[in-house]
Amino acid sequence: MKKLIIFILALVLTGCMGSKDYVVKIGKDKISRGEYLVYLMEQKKNFENQGGSDIWEADFDGVSAEEIAKQNAVNTLVMVKTAVKQTKELGITLTEDDEKKAEAQTEELLNDFKQEDLKNLDLNRDKIYKIMEEVALQNKVYAYVTDSYAINEAEFKEYLTQYYEEHKAEFTSYKIKEIFLQPDIEGTENRDKINSVFNSIKNGTSFDEALSEISPEISSDAVELDSSLYTENTLQQIYSHNKGDCFLVEDTDGYHIFEIADIVNSSIESIEPQIREQYTNDKKQAIYQAQNDSWQGDITVEKNDEVWNNISIVKE
Repeated sequence: MKKLIIFILALVLTGCMGSKDYVVKIGKDKISRGEYLVYLMEQKKNFENQGGSDIWEADFDGVSAEEIAKQNAVNTLVMVKTAVKQTKELGITLTEDDEKKAEAQTEELLNDFKQEDLKNLDLNRDKIYKIMEEVALQNKVYAYVTDSYAINEAEFKEYLTQYYEEHKAEFTSYKIKEIFLQPDIEGTENRDKINSVFNSIKNGTSFDEALSEISPEISSDAVELDSSLYTENTLQQIYSHNKGDCFLVEDTDGYHIFEIADIVNSSIESIEPQIREQYTNDKKQAIYQAQNDSWQGDITVEKNDEVWNNISIVKE
């Protein structure tokens, strides 16, 4: 939880507004900085879990990852506040077990803050518990709306087949051997060298012998392909080859000679449980989003730009 503390403190310091200024108004509800930052912290974790710490360097159609995370936090808040307003009509309340879980989450958050930090964010135990309580209520509303959903097996089988064909590379593991040279800054020394090595392999030199001559310190054992180490262009060329193929790739990161030692394809049967869960979750989310949109009606969401513009995610 140490990372959480650093993140929250950084957000406090980057905002120059008074601690009681609200960030966004959802209908008549004014969301304080403290409450908003709890939701934003969750978005930060989600983004970094999916894209690593470098995700904050990316942008999506001209919109920064940070701005999307900030907006996602607002969207989640709107969804939670909307759901909570339906609980009385739906007869949804928290059980004693739900309340205990909310209390445990509250204590965990409290232990991660110094008193001065809680004061700066205008947070206390009751306010944090209320946030945890509302999140728990929203989860129960979600279950109420979606638990009756059942998969249409014919539609799912069609989806599974199409998904498998379109994402085969994701369910295929490659064992590769590689000879690598850095790109030339001036001249063509390494390019000429890699071409010479590749020609010698084509003329009968074994891959292991060629590797030993270029990089004697590198093991000739095949290793599992780590897609994070290569450009998309290089990966696509690897994916287009078969077991036993040896080929040369020149890319922005350098010169590669690859040998495909083995290719293991996951069967469609082996991935079905994973895709079924994903498919079910997506369908439930769509059902819930439609219901939530109906409940929201013409609710207005207004940002307090003066505070909003002074909240930023600190990249660690």
